[in-house]
Amino acid sequence: MKQTVLIVGAGIIGCSLADELTRRGAAVTVVDAAEVGSATSAATFAWVNSNDKSPHEYSRLNLLGLQAHERAARSAGKGGSRWFHQIGNVQIAQTDDEMAAIELQVQQHAAKGYEAQLLSAANVRALEPSLQAPRLKGGALFPKEGWVDTLTMCSSLVNRAVEAGAVFAPYETVTNVQPNLVTTRTPDGDVRHRTADVIVLAAGNGNRGILSTAGIDFPTLEPTRSGSSGKDSGVGIISTTGPVRSGIRHIVRAEGIAMRPARNGGITFADHPTGGKWDLDDPRIWTVPALLLDRVRELYPSMKDAATENVRLGIRVLPEDGLTIADWIIDDHSLYAVATHSGVTLAAHLAETVAEEVLTGTRHESLESFGLSRFSVASETAEAGTK
Repeated sequence: MKQTVLIVGAGIIGCSLADELTRRGAAVTVVDAAEVGSATSAATFAWVNSNDKSPHEYSRLNLLGLQAHERAARSAGKGGSRWFHQIGNVQIAQTDDEMAAIELQVQQHAAKGYEAQLLSAANVRALEPSLQAPRLKGGALFPKEGWVDTLTMCSSLVNRAVEAGAVFAPYETVTNVQPNLVTTRTPDGDVRHRTADVIVLAAGNGNRGILSTAGIDFPTLEPTRSGSSGKDSGVGIISTTGPVRSGIRHIVRAEGIAMRPARNGGITFADHPTGGKWDLDDPRIWTVPALLLDRVRELYPSMKDAATENVRLGIRVLPEDGLTIADWIIDDHSLYAVATHSGVTLAAHLAETVAEEVLTGTRHESLESFGLSRFSVASETAEAGTK
C-alpha cells in the first residue's frame, strides 16, 4: 500500500517535494492557500549559490543544493534546464576596500574548493561589455552560480506530480493541524479534513501559525517593525523591468545593487539592505524600485530608457538562528517541517533528502546540523545563564 503524504505549501520547497515523493511512489496531496509559487517563492532574487555563507555546515548544504540543480539540469527527463540558468555571477569592486574584500573572499572560497576567479577591470569588461562602472577596480567570477525561474520550476514540478497521480488543492487555507490530520477552509467557507500518514509543512512563514494551532512554537522569527525596532524588517522587494536590450550576461552584483536577466526579457534587480529597512505598510518602501533602478543605470547606461514593470514584496523566511530547519516536529514521525531562507538554492537537495527521510526514516548526513534540537539546547543554555 502506498504511503500517503500531505504537503502544506506549493512554493519552491513544496513543489519540489511533491515531484520527488510522487516519483518515489508515494500518494501525494498538496494544499496551498493560493496558487503555485505565489508567495515568498515569487518574491525572491532566486540566486542559486553557496557564496560567503557560514557556518561550514550551512555553506556545504547550499553547495549540495547548487549541485542538485546542476544534476537536474543535465537530466533530460527532469527538464531542469527550463528553469535553472547557470550563467555565473560577476561581483564587481569600485573602491580599493571593496577590491581587497573580494580578493580575500576569492582566497577563502578557493581554500574550500568553491570555484571563484579573481578578475581585473579588463577581465570584468570582457565578461560584461555593456557594463560602464565609472570607478571599476576589478571583481570576481563565480562561474557555477545561477538563477532559477521560480514560476516555471514550481508549475512544472507540480504539473509533473499531478500527471503521475498527485493531487493539487489550491485555495485551501490550513486552519488546524494535528498528527495525521489537516483541516482546511476554502474561500467559500467549505471545511475539509485531510488525512495522511505523514504531513509535511513547507509553508514558509505560514509554518509558525499553522503549528500554533497544535500548541507548538515553531522557531521562525516574526517580521519586525523596522521603524520601532531599528532591525531588519525581513521584507524582500524584487523589481523587474519590461523587456530591454541591456547587455547583461551574468548575475551582476555591486555595492548597493544586484541584477540578473529576467524571464520576460527584462532585468530583475534588488538590494536587501536598501529594501529591508522598511516595513510592508510603510509607504516609503515604494521609493526603493526607482532608487535601485538608478543604480542599475549607473552601471549600465543602456538601461536609461528601462521602466520598472513589476514589483513583488515578500517576507523572508527566517529561522531564529538564520539557518535551515528540516526535521520531524513530533516523535511519532507523522509531522515534518521545512523552513529556510535559502529555499531556491536548497530546493532540489532538500527534495531528495527530505523525501528519503519521510519515506524510509533515513536522515541524510547533510541535515544533521539542521534539526530542531539545536533550539532546545540554545534555550536551555540561555536559561542556565540567568540562574
